[in-house]
This record gives sequence, C-alpha cells and structure tokens, in this order.
Amino acid sequence: MTIGRITWRRVLAVTLASALSLSIAACSTARVPIPPDDATPEQVVQAYADAVHARDCKTAEALVNDRGQSWCGSIDITALKVIELTQERKATDSGQGPMIQRVWLTLRSQGGDISIPDGDHTWSYLLDRTGPNGAWRIYDQGTG
Repeated sequence: MTIGRITWRRVLAVTLASALSLSIAACSTARVPIPPDDATPEQVVQAYADAVHARDCKTAEALVNDRGQSWCGSIDITALKVIELTQERKATDSGQGPMIQRVWLTLRSQGGDISIPDGDHTWSYLLDRTGPNGAWRIYDQGTG
C-alpha cells in the first residue's frame, strides 16, 4: 500500500507542477527591447506596436509620454506598415512649439472599441524628443 500511495503522490505532484508551469507560461509576455536613444521615429513606433502585440506593457508605456496613450492590454496591433513621415510644428498654448515627427501608417486592430474598431486603418503617431537623451517618444495618436 505504501508504494501505491507514494506513486499516487508523485503523479499528483508532477501533474500540479506541470499545470503551474503551463499557467505561468500562458501569462508571460515576450519582452520587446526599448529602442536606443538615437532610434528613428519609425523605429520607435514599430517597437511600440511590437510591444502592444506582445502585451509587453512595460516597454509600450516607456515609449509614450502619457501612459493613457498606450493601448497595451486593451487592443492588439498587427500588420503595421509605415506609409509616410511628415515633420511639423507642435501646437502649444503659447503658439508654435518645437518640431515633431508624424508617422503615418496602416495597421490592423483587434479587440478595439468605438474609437478604433477592429479592422484596417490609416493611423498616425506624433512623436517629440522628450525621452532620455532627447529620444523620440509618442505623445499623441489618431487619424489626423
């Protein structure tokens, strides 16, 4: 009887350990590296989209000035393709501000809401140099 009981306990222990390992793996996210300070606006946007897709919210939030701008955890972004890069002045309360970059792209969203429903969209991200050492960071986004 003791041998049967020990075997049963081992099977139970192995089963529980396997289940725990699988649940941890299912909850883990892939880490997306933060681009270097000299990365282009396009590289920053691509890293942000990769982080949102991987559910790496730490990286996604590091690439936006305001965490409220991050979609991480609420929407998925795939099929990203940059179509144009424009340079313009940032509008400020006191008039014209510093030069910014607008990255125009097409993307596919999943899990969206009324502001960006599921499907293909033309979208833009506005970036300014507010990151470490003047790195480009996303401060706004939208259709225009």
